[in-house]
Amino acid sequence: MLIKKLFPAFVAAAVFVSAILAVCILRFSDVSPGAPLPEETSETAEPSDEKAQTRHVFHEGELRGVWVPYFSISDGTRQLTKARFERRFDDIIAQAKDCGCNALFVHVRSHCDAAYPSEIFPFAETYLQNGKAPDYDPLSYMVTAAHGAGLELHAWINPYRISDDGELPRGGPCREWAESGSRNVIEYGGGLYLNPASSEVRSLIIDGVRELVRGYDVDGVHLDDYFYAFTESGVDSADYEAYLGSVSRGKKPLTLEKWRCANVSVLVAGLYSAVKEIDSETLFGISPQGNPENDVEMGADVYTWCSQSGYIDYIAPQIYYNSENEVCPFESTADAWRRIVSDGSVRLYIGLALYKAGSGEDGGTWLGSDGIIASQVEYARFKEADGYILYSSDYLTGEQTRSELEHLKSLIPPP
Repeated sequence: MLIKKLFPAFVAAAVFVSAILAVCILRFSDVSPGAPLPEETSETAEPSDEKAQTRHVFHEGELRGVWVPYFSISDGTRQLTKARFERRFDDIIAQAKDCGCNALFVHVRSHCDAAYPSEIFPFAETYLQNGKAPDYDPLSYMVTAAHGAGLELHAWINPYRISDDGELPRGGPCREWAESGSRNVIEYGGGLYLNPASSEVRSLIIDGVRELVRGYDVDGVHLDDYFYAFTESGVDSADYEAYLGSVSRGKKPLTLEKWRCANVSVLVAGLYSAVKEIDSETLFGISPQGNPENDVEMGADVYTWCSQSGYIDYIAPQIYYNSENEVCPFESTADAWRRIVSDGSVRLYIGLALYKAGSGEDGGTWLGSDGIIASQVEYARFKEADGYILYSSDYLTGEQTRSELEHLKSLIPPP
């Protein structure tokens, strides 16, 4: 797939206002989010004939998922041969099924890279062999193996993150932009991130998802909680000033926070549209932070996504708190999310902190019981959530979570 070059940033600033007005936020716009997005949908390709016989694995009733981060697949080695990789992934499948899971949420893009041969992104470091791309297709195997075991597979991507420590990808547009000093890349806190205000960035992310959905029978595309990496003003002042300069005289401009939310919402609606145009059955969902007010500060307008059609099929808030959390107790936070999800077509999956179970996290409050996760699942069912997702696959075995998982397994209906 060729990456299509859009207008330069200084022209896109003028065009961007129309995109904001087309797809923005319920609290300040009454325009339908399903309206065509001039920047994201004008170059949409026709559905691929190769996907005519799409095979999905979907489950009726409760979704019971687990996140599989990229570093869990690596198994601590930087020379992940095909045989070693397949053994590792087969183990993850077996462990997930043993814990009653029916869905995997697998990292396929964590740092502007790909867990499959891509014409857009370089191969992820996890799979390199002596610095070179592997001689196998990891994602192809993961989809086939997961489906063969009766598990859904959702392709998990971080849309904006390039690097945590300033190290550049091996190649691709993200590296080119960073090396050229392009405003498509923002440096913050030692890390590098794609600029949510850039139309070129949106085009890149959407093209990457198109490539993914055309090429693989993934059951869903799943975004993580990396949206705006910063909340303070000034970091993106040049982009915001360009936006302010493009607002017509007499029109009230968006605040910085709402403008950032609009930038992200334009991408989200564009991704949803791109996925559905290629395969209407493939799901599109997002896993934001558990505190909804923090989400909005990071540019993630979860209130609109969960109340209007055209953005997401499911939301999976990371409610990584227990009942003793002073700011976001689990029960009241789950209650809040149940109210936020007001569009009947949007499913609610509760993200649970399996990694905290049996640990000294949060002042030792996870040590008071070995049934916290099970009780949270029961509460999620009481609130009529559509399922839950555990973080992460690394904790499906081991002494730390053994008792917690035994209690959880007792709640799983027999096959």
